[in-house]
Amino acid sequence: MNLILDFFLVTGVVINAIILVQLLRIKKKALSQKILLILFSLLFCVALYFYALLHNITWLAKLCFLPNDVTIITLAPLLLLYVKSLFLEEKSLVKNHLKHFTPAVLFALSITIPTIIFNSYHSNALAYTHSNIVRFIIRTENIYFLLYLTISLRFLLKHQKLSKYEYSNLTKYDLNWIKVMLISALSIIGLDLALKVYESILGDFSWNADFLSVLAMIILVSYLGFYGINQSKVLLPSFLLQNDTKSKSNKAENKILSAEKKQEFEHLKHKLISTLNTNHPYLDEDLTLGKLAQQISTTDKTLSTMLNQYMKTTFYDLINTYRVEAVKKKIKSDHYNNYNLFGIACECGFKSRTSFNRIFKKETGLSPSEFKNSKS
Repeated sequence: MNLILDFFLVTGVVINAIILVQLLRIKKKALSQKILLILFSLLFCVALYFYALLHNITWLAKLCFLPNDVTIITLAPLLLLYVKSLFLEEKSLVKNHLKHFTPAVLFALSITIPTIIFNSYHSNALAYTHSNIVRFIIRTENIYFLLYLTISLRFLLKHQKLSKYEYSNLTKYDLNWIKVMLISALSIIGLDLALKVYESILGDFSWNADFLSVLAMIILVSYLGFYGINQSKVLLPSFLLQNDTKSKSNKAENKILSAEKKQEFEHLKHKLISTLNTNHPYLDEDLTLGKLAQQISTTDKTLSTMLNQYMKTTFYDLINTYRVEAVKKKIKSDHYNNYNLFGIACECGFKSRTSFNRIFKKETGLSPSEFKNSKS
């Protein structure tokens, strides 16, 4: 068992070190990359701490005790800040988020640092650090983490949905990887919490149950590092965020459009369809709402409102409908007989094989290969 733990812990230390080196080599770091630098530094210390425990390396355990002890309570708001940094303007984001780290600072000052001092000098005044109340507080850290993971996941899902109003291709901005990571983290913390409840009722295990969480963390670290380092920022227009916050209060109002507004939107709709049919902007794989709005001499806000309220669709769905139609025409054309299906898809503005297959089946009810065979 110790051999397996040793292998995973060494692997975790090495992976963390590699990721940290890669992050440090980036000259102009985005806020999200700076957050990852802090996050992986903490996780590096955690892996080292448990390695020291496993091998009874006292000096290393003492050195890593502080970052290990505050990691969970720090990681919770740090992950939320990371998710926010992918969508929101960096200006004032950190400043407005600092209050979320207050519990971590209080925990370090009132529990972690006094524990280090007590363990070294056995001061009676700090004996409370080993009391049942402090043990209970430490055991509730996972509940705190679960709360923040849930908030982070809700924020991600909301803004991931909003990104469909801005981008015609979500491949570069696809954040399913972090959704998987957050859900996995929820499962791991839930399991760790269950083990702690079990130990509270029936007594401690003969082995350190925290090692299970650390091993799972190492897997998540690898996953986060692989996708997170080069993740592009998904900057959404402010009007989308504002409209989202007002959506509930304006829901009834948005259903009724004035005659003047209908006429304006009808004119814009004809202009849009004419541009789509003649200029084929949907063939641009990096087409955005803003780019298309410029082509029809309007603003991205006006175009988005017209699509959502008048045409009852989203920019993402509209553009991909046209792309699917273009794919269908090329599949039927003899000129494209030597092209494979994804090659045709790329010609029509798609960037991802997975999203192409999913969107094509949604639009036609058939997979691309089934459609091609039906036309043979």
